[in-house]
Formats: sequence, C-alpha cells, structure tokens
Amino acid sequence: MEKDYIKNLEEKNKVLEKELQEEKSKPKTNNIPQASKKEIKNHKDYFTIGSTEDEVLEVMGDPNSYRSLGSSRKLFQYGMSSISFENGKVESYDNLGRNLKVKVK
Repeated sequence: MEKDYIKNLEEKNKVLEKELQEEKSKPKTNNIPQASKKEIKNHKDYFTIGSTEDEVLEVMGDPNSYRSLGSSRKLFQYGMSSISFENGKVESYDNLGRNLKVKVK
C-alpha cells in the first residue's frame, strides 16, 4: 500500500513539473489594466501617526478585532499589534507583532 501511495505521489509530481515547465516557457505578458497600474502607483504601502482610519485600512486591511473606546477613540488589533485612533486619526501604535506597515515621518 505504501508503494502505491509513493507511486501516486511521484506521478502527481511529474504532472506538476510538466505544468510548471509549460508556464515558464510561456511569454510573459503584463495583464494589469491601465487603471490598476495607476492605483498601484498611488497606493501607499505604509501609514504613520496622523493617518486616517481609511488610510490604515487601505494599507493594513481589516483588523483582526476592533474596539470602540468611547465616542472619539478606537483600537484596531492586528495580531499582537494594535493601532489607537483619536477622532479618526492614528494617535499611537504598538508593533509587538512586527506586522504593522508603519513609518515615522
């Protein structure tokens, strides 16, 4: 039974290697539409103190959790890291998980 399993894996591996070689031999084309190219150029890859909630969401995506800390304060949690907002702007952050895309200006 183990021999059949190994033989099956070897056959799958050969098929995958063939597909990979076919993909490598295809001419490379740039399939990104023009509008998307502009969006990529204008897309920020970090946030900073003073960034808006929308800017943080654009850079980091949806948080793992979210807490409202009163009428003007919020906390976004990204794993072990967190971002604090005051009146809709980044007030502080804690990058314990080293996963925040943040820069100090």
